Amino acid sequence: YEATHIETQTKWAIKEVCRSAAGSSKANMLWNEINILKQVNHPHIIQIQAIYHTTAMIYLVTELCRGGDLKQLLQRKKFFTEDETRNIMCNLADAVVYLHKKDIVHRDLKLENILVRNSLDEDDGKINIKVTDFGLSVKTGGVGIENRMTEACGTLIYMAPEVMSDRSYSQCCDVWSMGVVMYMLLCGKPPFVAKTKSALLEIIKKNELKFTQAIWDTVSDAAKNVLICLLKVDPPYRMSASQLLENPWITGDTDVPAVPSNVLEMMQHHLEQEEIWRYYPPPLMRTPWTLSPFPRLFPQKQITTAVAMQSSAPRTTTAPLHAPQPPNRYVDIQTSLVYVLELEEPLIVTIF
Repeated sequence: YEATHIETQTKWAIKEVCRSAAGSSKANMLWNEINILKQVNHPHIIQIQAIYHTTAMIYLVTELCRGGDLKQLLQRKKFFTEDETRNIMCNLADAVVYLHKKDIVHRDLKLENILVRNSLDEDDGKINIKVTDFGLSVKTGGVGIENRMTEACGTLIYMAPEVMSDRSYSQCCDVWSMGVVMYMLLCGKPPFVAKTKSALLEIIKKNELKFTQAIWDTVSDAAKNVLICLLKVDPPYRMSASQLLENPWITGDTDVPAVPSNVLEMMQHHLEQEEIWRYYPPPLMRTPWTLSPFPRLFPQKQITTAVAMQSSAPRTTTAPLHAPQPPNRYVDIQTSLVYVLELEEPLIVTIF
């Protein structure tokens, strides 16, 4: 229902829900959704204003979204332009990053659960989305292995393969769902379709992501590359929501070199670079000081100083890095050199 606050004249939506028996799955989902919505405050997540109870009904007062949901809008438009999709995915990724930082995993991201705040004739046609329906969401205790989830839930065509395969899974399942949403926005159809969970899982495992429809000829290679990174079958190789926000396809900064979409690809690149240097070593740094060995891989953020020793007294000097730069924001440090890194945040590298 649409309602108007008598004092402020603000328009709100009222969701009417029949009160289920205490302890039932419907009741648990409803109260789970209410508890999570009370913890969040984000411009692209639906806002809950008030809750009212009767003996038979529960009424949720939430933001009014006049544009319906993305599935309804997609059915009318058939597909979204790349610019429209970019705007939607930027807002969606921003909301998911916010949720994941609060250790909340949505687990049911889909077109139907993404509302459109405005009608298309408002805000110059720019689509303002709101993530909703947190009934299947869960608040974990963190990203540790002890906090991984095991319950298979969600909507089949949006469900990540690790969820379907009855393995434990992490917040990466939301990223897969984002990839399915983006694919459907651009072409109007899901990337993988099957009638059963087992059949869909087999299709996903056996088939690579395909762009065979004619509409894909109008989509940039950058957008297709983002989809490939979001829809990686193995979660460790999958792009994160925060990495999507930094991707040049989202930011529009085409001068930024491509970044490995995950730590495993980053480490693989490092090993490949070491193999190249074995046969084509870089020129040594021209300096009168001897530098201590420290072979590791670091983000190329603030590589500003090199620690050097002359006799027994330590000394600091500014020194250029003559080693060849890989085509991303990571830099391989030659084993005969050591650098002091002024990082904006601590670096954690997990060795598998």
